[in-house]
Amino acid sequence: MMARRIGCAGPVADGIDSCSGETSGGSAGTTGGSVTATGTGHAMSAIGVSAVLDPAHGHHATVSLSSVSRPQVDGSWQLAVLADGYVTTQLLYVAAKLRLADALADAPASGPEVAAAVHADADVVTRILRGLCLDDVFVELADGRFALGRLGEYLRDGVAGSQRGPILARGEVYFPVAHALLDAATTGACAFEQTYGQPFFAHLNSVPAHHEAFEASMAGRAAHEADAVVAAYDMRGLSHLVDVGAGPGLIARAALRAVPTLSVTLVDRPAMMDRARREMNDAGLTRRCAFVAADFFDAVPAGADAYLLSRILHDWNDEEAARILRVCRAAMPPGARLLIVDAVLPERARDMPGAIRMDLLMLLLFNARERTAAEFDRLLATAGFELRRVIPTGSPTGLAVIEAVGKP
Repeated sequence: MMARRIGCAGPVADGIDSCSGETSGGSAGTTGGSVTATGTGHAMSAIGVSAVLDPAHGHHATVSLSSVSRPQVDGSWQLAVLADGYVTTQLLYVAAKLRLADALADAPASGPEVAAAVHADADVVTRILRGLCLDDVFVELADGRFALGRLGEYLRDGVAGSQRGPILARGEVYFPVAHALLDAATTGACAFEQTYGQPFFAHLNSVPAHHEAFEASMAGRAAHEADAVVAAYDMRGLSHLVDVGAGPGLIARAALRAVPTLSVTLVDRPAMMDRARREMNDAGLTRRCAFVAADFFDAVPAGADAYLLSRILHDWNDEEAARILRVCRAAMPPGARLLIVDAVLPERARDMPGAIRMDLLMLLLFNARERTAAEFDRLLATAGFELRRVIPTGSPTGLAVIEAVGKP
């Protein structure tokens, strides 16, 4: 007779564990219709599960696994778990897309109940929920129902720190790009262009669903970063700020709220300026704003006392980034400040893992990069600037405000 061990795809028979291929060194016995399995090779906390132990004879019993300890995790197993990261990305993507966390927001529910709420397959949804229990996104309760785990709330829209937008972009738009990393490593080609046949922004303009996913990804992060930037950098001495490549103007909006005497000119593509105008109007800040549709490779409005490039330069290689900087330099009067908001890479990767991950994302999407403080210094010098200071925002992504002034 064979018993199937909980959490293992194969049977346990004759003391052989088919999960590991090793002898468990334990025993199994039956007493009054119950089976107690003990061993030293694997384990779980004590659980009781109704199971068919011998289908041929129809015996049912309660399996209690109580005296086993968790598997020892060695370096080989850790590497295997890392290699399965592609599965975790897609588990998170499907959970975000189907709004599984919303279905559990009010109360715990069973897998079939969650599946019914989101109009999906009960078996698959249950297994996805269990898979994400491994990383504290959901919690599997003793009665088999699921609840939000420590990280589950961030799969929801409208919560502080929501990651739903970024997860949708990663699972839907960026995920296929990672497959082209080998091409990038061996040929220097852009992985995104190898995958989709177009540069990043051209592709977004041609595929509305991907553009929507990208915008959703940017929205939550940008709002959080805007507050961090304004808290870290004192803008009270500024009277006119030009936000170059402003997007919807989140940093400009935060700055306007922080400094009542400040006026802002937002510069971006025409479609983005329409959105920025609507959002500034909704915020009641339009009176202190000007909106200019322009290409920052060609020209930006002149005469302001500060120019902001937020999350712009990391989209471009050094040659193209220098072009953008020279356009800004040409517009800046004497004494004006340049404010660059980007991640600053640490000298050692482990000092700021978030910045390293962002650098790799820039590699995949643009064949571009984040930069160290020394690299910013050199880049700025080529465009006629002098780096004055680097002000960290405290963000786990390594985000900082790099302040520079034009060389005489």
